[in-house]
Amino acid sequence: MEKNLYIDASHPDETRIVLKSDKSIEEYEYEDKNKLNFKNNIYLGTVSRVEPSLQAAFINFGRIKHGFLAFNDIQSDYYQIPTGDKDKLQEAEEKIREDLKNKNTEELNNLENTDSLQKQDQELNGNSSERNGELNSNPEKQNENNSGKKYREKLKNTYGLRKYRIQEVIKPGQVILIQVIKEERGQKGAALTTFISLAGKYIVLMPNTAKGGGISRKIFNLNDRNKVRTILKEIEIPNSMGVIVRTAGASKTKNEIEKDFQNTLTTWDQIKNRAVESNAPSLIYEEGDVIKRALRDIYDNETKNVYVDGNEGYQKTKMFMKELIPKNLKFVKKYRGKIPLFHDAGIENELNNIFEPVVKLKSGGYLVINPTEALVSIDINSGQSTKQINIEKTALNTNLEAAEEITRQLKIRDLSGLIVIDFIDMMNFYNRRLVEKKMRESIKKDRARLQVGRISNFGLLEMTRQRLREGSLKWETNLSMESFALKIIKKIEMLAFTNKIKFIRASIPEKIKLYIDTALKKEIDYFQKKYAFKIDLIADPELIVPEYKIALLNKNKKVVNKVEKFEKMENLSTEILNKTKSKSVKKKQEKIIVLDKERKNLKNKKNISKKKKNSPRTLWVRRKK
Repeated sequence: MEKNLYIDASHPDETRIVLKSDKSIEEYEYEDKNKLNFKNNIYLGTVSRVEPSLQAAFINFGRIKHGFLAFNDIQSDYYQIPTGDKDKLQEAEEKIREDLKNKNTEELNNLENTDSLQKQDQELNGNSSERNGELNSNPEKQNENNSGKKYREKLKNTYGLRKYRIQEVIKPGQVILIQVIKEERGQKGAALTTFISLAGKYIVLMPNTAKGGGISRKIFNLNDRNKVRTILKEIEIPNSMGVIVRTAGASKTKNEIEKDFQNTLTTWDQIKNRAVESNAPSLIYEEGDVIKRALRDIYDNETKNVYVDGNEGYQKTKMFMKELIPKNLKFVKKYRGKIPLFHDAGIENELNNIFEPVVKLKSGGYLVINPTEALVSIDINSGQSTKQINIEKTALNTNLEAAEEITRQLKIRDLSGLIVIDFIDMMNFYNRRLVEKKMRESIKKDRARLQVGRISNFGLLEMTRQRLREGSLKWETNLSMESFALKIIKKIEMLAFTNKIKFIRASIPEKIKLYIDTALKKEIDYFQKKYAFKIDLIADPELIVPEYKIALLNKNKKVVNKVEKFEKMENLSTEILNKTKSKSVKKKQEKIIVLDKERKNLKNKKNISKKKKNSPRTLWVRRKK
């Protein structure tokens, strides 16, 4: 299947990137140039506070909110303990790594996979007696998963590693080199780690994690895995470093992988040199803009051409392509059409659908996607899908189509965290397993890490998805117009009986004011007459539905208290202030220039008049004959 990469860098405040196949949009990346994206950046920070209760430290790395560094994410090199103890600790860690390699954890994974495949095959036969066996299979899987953890614990006990606490080994004011693994969200600060990883096109370099060579879990083909393993053995990897070959490197040669490894190694040397010369807190390494990330992560062997709209974006794309894949530089093409690139390629109509909660399916069914604070809920409805013979077949076909569409929507909208999918109820156990199989097949194309559960008796499927970046969409749940109007009235009635209040002034949105005047006028009149209050409702055009302002006044009409829910747009207000200041400064400068010109003109006039005065008067003129 031929794919093309479209980069729209013509807008001043945003860059949009879409990977499109013949059928539909495969990937979507968005970057707002006004918002700083600092995930995967490397900083030199200082320990501002150590919290023994959380077994974590807070790091000042140059942001307003300090980052959160868990004790498990701190490398043993940073421990402030005697050198003898530190040497023993590092020797024990190296022995544990060697023993884990000898244990060959891949064999355990293969055993788990074969067992799980056998169980799935047995369940797909549709025997009702095996439904009871499903309940008994869960503890076996848990035991298999826990075997690796138990083995590591045994190793730690045999080598006699002392368990340190964070307050014993990390001290405030200590300088630490950290990498951001999760960006700030709401009140939470950024999540940090000292185990740094640098992503290349084909490999991921872990310069301070000694794990040798590894292979991505998403390389499923056994021949590709063996080929990559032999390449890793041939490459000289330092003992203190680890390398993981990415999915894009599965079909690459030794020279290509080694070249990418050397490039990432040079970047690590630059990071080390810059860290030594810098003072904390400071930025040491920036991952790069969205165009570089897209060419590194999205552009693959199946992608043919890269179309770029915008001069600056075109130059950047050529530069990054030359750096990453020089032989494919000829496929970078500048778009010169009269209409925007995304309109010409038929992308804009499909992209606009991500702003809607309802996604229509080809069969006539539809999805309803509702992101909330705790999880993302997805509901599937059959809608007008009535082509099949019976309800069960209609439910199965709609669910299969929905499973494929859901995985695509998760990628495009970048929905992450806990996701709960409410499939249409299916009575047949075999049909449920078919939908689960379809779900697992379609998520293989996703770059994020996913964990998929099974469809429960209630028709719910739970899954988790890794957050790759901050989503370009932000959803809010608001009350309806009727409920919000009722909320305002009940709020006024509640606040009226505090601190000898007599007058209440409420600023509300215009639509809410109209609704209250038509539907809830009797309620307000009754309350005013019975309790002798005066309520003034003011329609404010600047407010929208969740916002209001309530002022409580006493007998003398002095404001006693204010209750308001109003979001101030700080960035816009500061920009407006700066613009007004700059305009006023310009006007003042223009006035000064005008005044200077006027003064000069006056001086010139005075000088001319003085010259005229100084020149002698002619009393008579001789006539020429």
